[in-house]
Amino acid sequence: MLLTGLLIQADWIASNEEYYPLLPAGVTGHEKEYPARAEAAMEKLNLPDCWLPPLFEAAPEEFYRERFGFAPNPMQVCVAEAARSMHSGGLMIIEAQMGIGKTEAALAAAEILGAGSGVGGVFFGLPTQATSNGIFPRMAGWAEKRSEDQIHSIRLVHGMAELNEDYQQYFRGQAETDGDGTGGLAAHSWFSGRKQSLLADFVVGTVDTALMSALKQKHVMLRHTGLCSKAVIIDECHAYDAYMSKYLDQMLRWFGAYRIPVILLSATLPEQRRLKMLQAYLGQKSPPEKSAVGYPLITWTEGEKIRADSVSEAFTSHQVGINRLEEDALLSDLAVRLSDGGCAGIIVNTVKRAQSLFERLRETFPGKKVFVYHAQFLAEDRVRRENELMDMIGKHSTPETRNNVIVIGTQVLEQSLDIDFDYLITDLCPMDLLLQRIGRLHRHERRRPDRLALPVCSVMNAGEELEKGAEAIYHRWPLKQTVRCLPETILIPKDIPRLVNLVYADPEPGTDDSDWLHFRDLTDIKEEKASAFLLGKPKKSRIPAMNSISGMLDMAVEGDARAEAAVRDGSPSVDDW
Repeated sequence: MLLTGLLIQADWIASNEEYYPLLPAGVTGHEKEYPARAEAAMEKLNLPDCWLPPLFEAAPEEFYRERFGFAPNPMQVCVAEAARSMHSGGLMIIEAQMGIGKTEAALAAAEILGAGSGVGGVFFGLPTQATSNGIFPRMAGWAEKRSEDQIHSIRLVHGMAELNEDYQQYFRGQAETDGDGTGGLAAHSWFSGRKQSLLADFVVGTVDTALMSALKQKHVMLRHTGLCSKAVIIDECHAYDAYMSKYLDQMLRWFGAYRIPVILLSATLPEQRRLKMLQAYLGQKSPPEKSAVGYPLITWTEGEKIRADSVSEAFTSHQVGINRLEEDALLSDLAVRLSDGGCAGIIVNTVKRAQSLFERLRETFPGKKVFVYHAQFLAEDRVRRENELMDMIGKHSTPETRNNVIVIGTQVLEQSLDIDFDYLITDLCPMDLLLQRIGRLHRHERRRPDRLALPVCSVMNAGEELEKGAEAIYHRWPLKQTVRCLPETILIPKDIPRLVNLVYADPEPGTDDSDWLHFRDLTDIKEEKASAFLLGKPKKSRIPAMNSISGMLDMAVEGDARAEAAVRDGSPSVDDW
C-alpha cells in the first residue's frame, strides 16, 4: 500500500509539464541531463520542509507551559507521561469531561509520540465541518510554534474550507513556500487536491477524510501514505453509529499494522466501544477483558499490552440539576429563568423544530436576541453565523454580548464548539449525547445572573411518549433507556461513565423487549451494509510473493463524492440535521 502510494506521488510530479517541461521534437534526451533536470523540477515545486518533532525531556509541566502557555491539569500530565511510555506508536484513548483540555492534551501526545515513532505530522479529525472550523485555529496556533525556523504545510479539509477566514491567511500567492528561509505555515499548492491533502504536515478535517482509508477507493494508497506519516487524532469517537464504526475499526486495524500513533478523544465513550477499538488496533480476534474503571480515564497500548490510569481523585464534581420540562411550558419557563438576563441555549433534534421555535421565541421575546444555528444555511451564511455565535457566547464572550440571548440550534451545537450557556433546554436524546449537550452549560468560570447561578438542564419530551423527531433520528431503545436512567441531578464528571454504560449495556440474556431486539438487529444490518465497500484487513504473508495488493480494490467506489457518502450510512449527517 505505502510503496504504491509513494509511486503515485512520484509519477504525478514527474508527469507534470510545469515541473518537467516536454523536450523539443527530435530531442531524445540523455542521462547526462540528470540530476540537474530533476533538481530544477523540485526547486520549482518548492515543497515545504518536513516536520520532525524533537524529543522534549523536560517535565510535563514545563512541556505544557512552553507549548500552550499554561500549567497542565492532572489529566494532561497523565497523557504526557503515558505518551512517553509508549515509545514507538500505539493507541491512546482519552476519556475526560467536556471543557477540560482534551485538545491540548492530544496535541501534546501527538508531538511526544511523533518524536518517539518518527512520524512527521498530525491529522485531527472531527465529526462535522463546524467542529473542524472550531479546532482549526487551535491546531494552527500550536503548529505555528512548531514552525518558527522552517516552513511547514497545513490544510483544512472539508467542503467549505475555502470560506474559512482563519485558513485563508495561510495562502501565499500561488501557495508556494517562500524561499527566504523564514519559518511559518503555508497552504502549499501541491497539497490542494483532495487526493493530496493528507500529504501535508498538519491537517484538520472531518472524520470522513480518515475513514476513507478503510474504503475500497481508487488512490486509497495516497490516504495511507499521508496518514501513516502522522499522529492521527480522532475527536468525539463515541459519535459514530454502527455503520461508521465499522470503517473506524477497520481504519484502526490498518494503523495498528503500521504502528502509527493514534489518539482517540471522547467524553462519553461506552466501555464496549473502548474495548472494540483496542481490539481493532491490536489486531486481536476478540476484545480484551474489561478495562480499568475511573474517570477521567487514559488507556494506552505498550506493544501488545494495554495500560490504563485514572485521575478521578484529582477532579471535584459539580452538580447539574435535571428538570423534565413539558414543551407547553417552554415559553413560561424561559420567561422566568431569563427575567434577570443571561443567555439560554435550546438544542432540538431537527431543523424543522429549530425553525418553528425560532419564530415562536422571536414573537414572544421581542426584547431579546433570538439566534438560530443549524447546518442548512448556505455556506457563506453558515460561516458568518458560526463566527457570530462564538463572539456572542464563546469562551471569550463578555457579559454584554451574552446578556438577553437565546440560541436555538440542532446537533451542531453539541460537539467540540466552545460555547457556554447560562441555562440549557434540550430535546430528549441518547444519554451520551445528552451529556455532551450538558457540556455546553456553565462551561467556563464566569459571573452569571442570580437565577442562573446554578447549572440546570431542562429536558423536553422525557416521558413515555417519545417525540417523533427524536425517533426519526435516534432509535427507541437508547431513548427509552435514557428516560429510565435520567436522574434528578448529575455529578459532572463523576456520573458520566456510569450513566453512559447504564444506557448502552446489553440487557440480560433472553430479554424479549421488541425495541431492544430491533436495535440489536439494526446494528447487525448496519455493520453488514458497511462491509460492501470495506477495504480488506491488513495481512502479511510469510511468502514474499504473496505480499500483494492485487485485487484489494475490486468493486471500488468511484468518485470523491460517492466515496464520502459511502463511509456514512446514507442518512443525513450531523451537518444536515
